Amino acid sequence: MRTLLFVLPVVASTAFAQQVIVNDAPSAAELGRYQVLKANELTLKLDTQTGVTWSLCPHPKKAGKSTWCRFNANTLPAGPSGRYRIAEAFQIMLVDTVSGRSWGRCEDPTPEKRLGWCPIED
Repeated sequence: MRTLLFVLPVVASTAFAQQVIVNDAPSAAELGRYQVLKANELTLKLDTQTGVTWSLCPHPKKAGKSTWCRFNANTLPAGPSGRYRIAEAFQIMLVDTVSGRSWGRCEDPTPEKRLGWCPIED
């Protein structure tokens, strides 16, 4: 019995130590693609290559749980990781670090009031 109590933790720890990553290692271009940040009252997730943004929102079917709700926005040109950034100035803004274009957070004029990005004119 003592031997079993000694061997069991050793076998279990060996199994955990030998975990193998099934996916290939990410390329340098993939590192830093997604960012999660707190901006004012929102928790946002940003795909820095495409500008696609989600906000943390209550899950519609599971009380007390959260999910990611996608911002309503036009498709933007993709680029390398880091192309898009969220800046917190007088308002929350999405900035394209390649073109300099920027968008401010806004709500759809629909009853759902989905969050989105509205262009800021230069």
